Amino acid sequence: MVGHLLAAVITLAACGAPRMGTDGRESGHAGPATAWSPPKGPGGAGGLLVGARWLGQWITVGGRTTAAPAHAGAWVDFGHDGTVAGSYGCTSFRRTTHVTAGTLTLGAPVAQPTAGIRCAAKNRAFEEEFRTIFSGRLTITRRVDDLTIDLKNSRGDYLALKLLWPKGLFGRRWQVDHLGVADTIHPLAAGRAVYFVFHRDGTVTGNLGCNDFTGRATFSGDLFTLYRLTPTTHRTCSKDVMRDERIMLSPTTDPRSTRFSAMTDSWECDHDPTQGFPEFGYGFQALDR
Repeated sequence: MVGHLLAAVITLAACGAPRMGTDGRESGHAGPATAWSPPKGPGGAGGLLVGARWLGQWITVGGRTTAAPAHAGAWVDFGHDGTVAGSYGCTSFRRTTHVTAGTLTLGAPVAQPTAGIRCAAKNRAFEEEFRTIFSGRLTITRRVDDLTIDLKNSRGDYLALKLLWPKGLFGRRWQVDHLGVADTIHPLAAGRAVYFVFHRDGTVTGNLGCNDFTGRATFSGDLFTLYRLTPTTHRTCSKDVMRDERIMLSPTTDPRSTRFSAMTDSWECDHDPTQGFPEFGYGFQALDR
């Protein structure tokens, strides 16, 4: 199966002059991007926090560093409604918060904490460190770039964060910039016409270059799971575009789970070796950048 999939992808032709589908639309020509824009938030480093989800990487207290458990065991999600939700590593929480360009002030819980199930010892240890530092007034600073943030208290202890989910993961129009098989990157013939829109209820809609589709997709930590897609239209476009559609509609594994990493306006995902299926991945770019 790997050979058939790889052979199909390798034969993708480069984009040429646009061709017309049977319904008269240009294959490879995208309609207007979804009118998505984030609610207004603070500027500076604080503005990076709000509207995105961040992974706890490590905590430094008194010069001693504790690394976070693997695969997004501890995370924070800063909303535009003055709250922050997340997990300390074992226990979920939701608290009031006030974010400015350079400071984060944490208030009271707005819901009872929910303990995790079968929490590993390493998660419990990190949780205790997290609870200690994630309180009161913290200073927000960029560590290296817009993908890494430090939250520091008045004693100089700090929590290091890394971007986990980009702003507008749900509701934004994400172009499938390329597919990946093994170590090879393959652009799609339809270009910007191929896009996905992920919804918080677990549905996904979009266009595969010629035909619209619907399906299911879930995000958990840094794991992206995509179920087999179902076309909702039956148009015919150019040979290259239809070939790409068949590849995206015919996964060898259903569902397909991949690990992903995010940039500010893009994210990529590739296979999880523990799933035992051929290497395959997607590259997504925001269409409204």
